[in-house]
Amino acid sequence: MKKTIIAFSFMVFLLAGCGGTGSEPVAEEANSEAPKEAQIIEEEPAMAEEEASPVQEDETEQEDETVQESDSVQDLLDKYMKDPNTKDYRYVMYDVNADGIEEVIFTDNQGRIAEIYGRRNGEPVATMASSDGLEITLYPKGMLKSQTVDGAENSVTVWYQYFAEWGDFLPVFEELNGEYYTYCAYDLSDEEIGQINSSIADTGNYPAWINEWGDKITQKEYDRIAPKDEPVTLLEPEPLSDRDALDVIPEYLRYVNAPDGYANLRTGPGTEYDVICKVTQGEELEVYRKEATSKEGKKWLKVTYLTEDDTAEYGYAWLDGWMAESQLE
Repeated sequence: MKKTIIAFSFMVFLLAGCGGTGSEPVAEEANSEAPKEAQIIEEEPAMAEEEASPVQEDETEQEDETVQESDSVQDLLDKYMKDPNTKDYRYVMYDVNADGIEEVIFTDNQGRIAEIYGRRNGEPVATMASSDGLEITLYPKGMLKSQTVDGAENSVTVWYQYFAEWGDFLPVFEELNGEYYTYCAYDLSDEEIGQINSSIADTGNYPAWINEWGDKITQKEYDRIAPKDEPVTLLEPEPLSDRDALDVIPEYLRYVNAPDGYANLRTGPGTEYDVICKVTQGEELEVYRKEATSKEGKKWLKVTYLTEDDTAEYGYAWLDGWMAESQLE
């Protein structure tokens, strides 16, 4: 038996995260793109013996919305810099789910995650935004935790999973005032995934049932499925005026030369970050200017690697990531 979500005021942004291309942005201007106008389909008039009945508009078509047009990453940075409320924010590029594609994460003046932009059809779309009384924390394997801070009227912790095909986080389970529930995206079936894909393609929105809870679960079950990993430590965010991480072109080539015969391409500069793929001995990598030092004091390089990919348009795809300099020649 599914239950309709009780929309507490402090949970508004959670519901927005499941109800369209993303949640309300931290700054109004940062996600100000307007949806395309929905097309209204007029039915052919049904002709009676003496006169035709009036043309009828398809009401369901009026309610549909097409997918929102998205800004480029560069446009996002420009909007943040121009907005007085967010011009001092910072950003970092991070591969949330270790699929070789980096998402854009904005942080506020205190270093807290303010907004995350995933990618749909190659363009950034807002997926998650912080809100007063809530804090969000990123975990490995594309998991995100949102919880109320001290002093909130109600206690709620919601876990989200990142779905790369939609460029979005969807809630999977939660704790609400000592009770535990699975959420709309918990253990999605192939049929349900198909329904979501069709709904997004047709209307730009998720199906209505995505805003429903599943069954209530026990605390023991909740503790079993909740991630046990440590939160992700993001790279030091960069000022919005520093575009090197986005505009940089690989400057030189390096080759894998590792004792094990391969080197791990990772989502961040350190062994604590997820492995994107293994790159075999002698493989060529293009190296960016960007460098970092891990907690152990080792030097890591930002690189890009061309690999075979049957799903890509030409059978190949570029994977951006980090590799220890000691594994390269």
